[in-house]
Amino acid sequence: MSHTPLFKHRIHQMLQGQHLTEPWVGTFNIGLAVLILLNVLALMLETVPELYTEWHLLFDIFEIFSITLFIAEYLLRLWVANLTPRYQKPLSGRLRYLLSPLALVDLLAFLPSLLLMSGLDLRFLRMLRLFRVLRLLHIPRFNKAMYSIWEAARSKKAEFMIAGTIMFVLLILCSSLAYFAEHEAQPKAFSSIPASLWWGIMTMTTVGYGDIYPITVIGKIIASFFAALGIGFFALPSAILASALIEQARKTEASDTCPHCGRKLKE
Repeated sequence: MSHTPLFKHRIHQMLQGQHLTEPWVGTFNIGLAVLILLNVLALMLETVPELYTEWHLLFDIFEIFSITLFIAEYLLRLWVANLTPRYQKPLSGRLRYLLSPLALVDLLAFLPSLLLMSGLDLRFLRMLRLFRVLRLLHIPRFNKAMYSIWEAARSKKAEFMIAGTIMFVLLILCSSLAYFAEHEAQPKAFSSIPASLWWGIMTMTTVGYGDIYPITVIGKIIASFFAALGIGFFALPSAILASALIEQARKTEASDTCPHCGRKLKE
C-alpha cells in the first residue's frame, strides 16, 4: 500500500467519492450521474419512431460514447479495487470485487449494448444503468444519510408490521364486500374475491384505474367508505417513518453535542 503510486490513490478516492471538497471529485460524481440520466432519457426517446428515424445517428454516437466511458470506468475500478481493505489481495480480492453487487451493476451498464452489437436485442436491460446512481449513495455524505433512514425504519419495525397487517386486512375486507355486492351485477369484473383484489388495491390507494368500478348502490357506498379510509391508512407508514426520522435526527444532534457545555463537537 505504501508503494502504491499517488495517481492510483487519487483515482481510488475519486471513484469512491472521497474528499468531496476537491473540485475534481465532485465534478466526476455529478458528471457520472448526468451521463446515467442522459442514457436513460436516450433509451426512452429511442422508442419514439419519429425521433429515432430522424436522429438515429446521434443516438448511436451517444451510445458508443457512453459505452466507452462506462468500460473505462469499469476497468479503472477493477484496477484500484485492491486499495479497498476487503479486496486487498491482488487476485482473489479483484475476483471478489467482480462478484460484488455494485460491480455487477457496473458490468450491466455496458454489457447489454455489446450484446446488442452482436445481434441480441437486449435494449431493455440498458435501463439498469439507472441503478448505477446507487453508487452515489456510497459517497460518505449520502452514506450517512442512508444509514440514518435505515436506522429510523428499523427502530419502527413493529409499527410498520402493525400498519402493514391493518392494510392487508382492510384490503381483503374491501375486496370481499365488493365481490358480494357486485358479483351478480358484474359477474366478469367481480368474478371472485381474488379477482376483486385488483379493484381493492386501486380503490384503497385512491388511484382509481377505471377499468373496474361498482355500479350498484351498495357497491358505491362500500367503495366510497374504503377509498376515504385508504387515504388515512396508506399514509400511516409515511407518518411512522417521518416520526422515526425526527427521533433519529435528535439522537444524532445529541451525540454531536458536548453534554457539559452544549456546544457542537468538531468532527
